[in-house]
Amino acid sequence: MESPTVNVEGRRLGPDDALLGVNALALLKAPDGYAPPSAAYSSTFLFRHENVLIVAMARNTPVGYVVAYLLDRVDRHQQMMFFYEIGVAESHRRRGIGTRLIREPKSICRANDVMKMWVPTGRSNIAATRLYASTGAVPLPGRDEVTYAYPRENFMQGAE
Repeated sequence: MESPTVNVEGRRLGPDDALLGVNALALLKAPDGYAPPSAAYSSTFLFRHENVLIVAMARNTPVGYVVAYLLDRVDRHQQMMFFYEIGVAESHRRRGIGTRLIREPKSICRANDVMKMWVPTGRSNIAATRLYASTGAVPLPGRDEVTYAYPRENFMQGAE
């Protein structure tokens, strides 16, 4: 059973909101051992139009966030949006906050004539797959995608 909805304001942060962004992510990602960047770095990040950080606030407390990136394409004039991460405070889950947060990047996509937005997740992440499906995302059929990562130590060792 879902908890009652709460009055939440979600908005895209700009460079003047750097400290709010740092504090919001520090609070919301603390259980993951997150070490927040400086306010100066956050301001530089938020100054770039292609970097998107949306924070949901309830009673002046951050309760959720979305990180996304507008990416240029080499083969067309439209951008695409890489919806990288969403998080909602455990105390505020199942209250519609994730759904409301996703409206913001969709609105940015409409305003910028973005050709598509995509978000990676595992099929085993039931909460994420339900959230994305309920907000209009469509899983790509027959995909056998594997995500590879190059750890920093692999590319810092020099050319191979």
